[in-house]
Amino acid sequence: MFDGRATKILALALALGGVAACSGPTEDVRVSFCKNISSALVGETASIEWKANDNTFRRPEYAIAGLTFDVNEAGGASRTMQTACYFEYDAVEDTAQHLADPFSAYATLPFAMTVDGRMLADAELVKLRNAEQVRRGKAAIAALESGARELAARVRAGIGQ
Repeated sequence: MFDGRATKILALALALGGVAACSGPTEDVRVSFCKNISSALVGETASIEWKANDNTFRRPEYAIAGLTFDVNEAGGASRTMQTACYFEYDAVEDTAQHLADPFSAYATLPFAMTVDGRMLADAELVKLRNAEQVRRGKAAIAALESGARELAARVRAGIGQ
């Protein structure tokens, strides 16, 4: 009924549609991004327990995603840290959407970041942002590939009957 190429195209289209239809987390992407680059600063050997998220909006200049978290080291040591990611105002004018979701008026990548009150150097922030974007891109591709493989297997199983 379907040739191999048609099956692959169908599988890819359905996988893309499935990913687009998935509802994501309710946490704003800017907060998630700040959490992820904060985690990268701490390193993989420690675990993080998120304590607080304090978002501040300084219209029309910038917004801040302020995070407080405990870092638990492998050896048992624990310390509390605070990071803040600054997002540039990125709207021509305020809309109803911006009133309902204030973060939607701001850029999705931070232009500055502090760690325990110390401003990160621009080069360090760029490195963290780039690494997080690459990580997210690879995760999206892996999810698409996995969904396409599962769908193709289901289509093949249905054709074989």
